[in-house]
Amino acid sequence: MLPEITKGMTLNEIMNLHSRLYEEVGKLGFDICCAKMDTVEEACLKKGLDLLETLKRLNSIVEELNEIERIIQENQ
Repeated sequence: MLPEITKGMTLNEIMNLHSRLYEEVGKLGFDICCAKMDTVEEACLKKGLDLLETLKRLNSIVEELNEIERIIQENQ
């Protein structure tokens, strides 16, 4: 199961959790090359994005992926 995304996690940590999260970080407009060691909070400040909305968006993907994993485990 994937952990909840928090404001102190780096973009690199998030991108390494799952390819869907990697894609979403890019869609949010974060610099996935040079700024990947920034925390979510730092990256949102630099981009002028709402931190809570960004966390909500990333965590909705985490919840979806965790639900899929839970269903797979139940059916094995």
